Amino acid sequence: MAKSMRSKREKRLRAIRREIVEPFYEKKDEAKFAAQEAALAAPKLPVRSPKTNSMEIATPTATSTADNNMVIII
Repeated sequence: MAKSMRSKREKRLRAIRREIVEPFYEKKDEAKFAAQEAALAAPKLPVRSPKTNSMEIATPTATSTADNNMVIII
């Protein structure tokens, strides 16, 4: 009998806690939705092209025959 009463009391306490906490989560959700709406309504930012390294831009120059005949051994 005591276990049944304790279970009912715990169930009641859980329900009360849920009622107390619920407004907090509702406010949090409202703030999140407002932020999402503001972000979607904001003007789009231009997409910048990725910067290229100077190594990629450099064009091959005339090299001596000694440079062309080099062998790399790993």
